[in-house]
Amino acid sequence: MATSSPVPTRKDIQISGIRKHYAVCVTEGKGGVVCGARSSLWDNPMQSNAWIRAHSEEEGHTKFKKHTEEEVATFTKPARK
Repeated sequence: MATSSPVPTRKDIQISGIRKHYAVCVTEGKGGVVCGARSSLWDNPMQSNAWIRAHSEEEGHTKFKKHTEEEVATFTKPARK
């Protein structure tokens, strides 16, 4: 009885959502403690910029990191030959 070989597959990634933007305050205070305040998550990067300006004005903090995140899904499909 002949057995068939398994079909080669590969794992692909598909973006399944809208890119989101947020910012985190990384300003160090007394004793080297980082503020760590984080903005909300927005569809538009301009909103995280507005949050950075407001946090800087309110707290006097000057160092931030901007981040993006995307929802992704993985799926398996036959590999190309």
